[in-house]
This record gives sequence, structure tokens and C-alpha cells, in this order.
Amino acid sequence: MKNTKAEYWAPRINAEWRKSVEGILNVGLQLIAAKESCEHGEFLRLFKGHDNAVSDPVPFGERSARMLIDVAQHPVISNRKFVSDLPQSWGTLYELTKLDDEQIVAGIKAGEITPDMTRAEAAALRADPIEKPEREVCVLAWEALSGAYAKYADKLGEDDRLFVLERLESLVRLIRQEALPDASRGQGADRPEAATAAG
Repeated sequence: MKNTKAEYWAPRINAEWRKSVEGILNVGLQLIAAKESCEHGEFLRLFKGHDNAVSDPVPFGERSARMLIDVAQHPVISNRKFVSDLPQSWGTLYELTKLDDEQIVAGIKAGEITPDMTRAEAAALRADPIEKPEREVCVLAWEALSGAYAKYADKLGEDDRLFVLERLESLVRLIRQEALPDASRGQGADRPEAATAAG
């Protein structure tokens, strides 16, 4: 009978879905096996919304299936010796797949990666601190720039001085809008007028 493989895999994947990390890994492995064994196009019958879905479709979509496959194929996350140290959420596990293998092992050893960690906490482990500067970094950068301006302002002509002030103002706007959106409601000490007064 045609299209029986999807019917075979759906209840097995559903059973594993109800378990924790080990179940999540098994779901991923079964999705891999299902994809390999199903005929072209038949794999999609596993999911709700397909025109000819199986009688008991799995409770997630194709995109989630791809993420679960990534989790199951990850060399560290799929290592059964780490199962008790890993988050219980498949979404959080997927977030961890974006880390280097060494980062995950180090995170487990350091207690940063735990069974109850959230997806946001997992994402924060891979956040580039340069992309999201802290307030202190911005303050230091502003102090250095305004200090340099004050030191050399008297050596600049009026046009050059205005040019530098415009650039400093642009930088402050950038910090406020992109890096620290809440800083626009901050104190006036970080405004370009401080540089004007210094010059």
C-alpha cells in the first residue's frame, strides 16, 4: 500500500515528543530516519496542514522538524553523557546548536548551561558583546572622543570644528538609537553640547 511509511513514523515521533531531552534527541533521529525512508514528498505528510496528512500528524511543522534534526545531529548535544545537564526545551537546545562544541562543553562545566536555562539565556551565550555594547563602554567612548576634541579644538578652524561636532553628534545618535535605545531619555551629560562647551 502506498504512503504507509509516513503512517508508520507519525505515532513513533509523537510518543517521543512527550519525553524530555532524550526524547527530543530520539524525535530528531526518527525524523532523520523518516526523511531517509520516505519517498520524495511523502515526508511532508507527517505535518499538519498537508493536503494528504497522516491520520495522526506530528504536533509541529516542517521548520521545527529541521531544527529538531539539527539538535539530533549536533555532536555534543546528541552525546548521551550530557543529557542530564542540558535544557529540557527543544527550542533552547536548538539555540545551543549555534554555539561551538567547545563553548557548550565549557558552558556545562561552568554551570552556565543547565536543565532549566531559558532560550534567551542560551542565545545570550552567543551574543557578541561588540554588537551590544554596555553603557560603560559607550560612556568611555564618549569621554575619549570629547576629550580628544577638547584637546585639539583650538587647532581647528571654524569649519573643521563644526564638521567634528556634527560627526560626534551622529555618533551619539547612533549609540542612542541602535545600541542603547533607552539612553535617549538619559541625562544631558552625554550630549554633544558637552563637546561644544569643551571647545
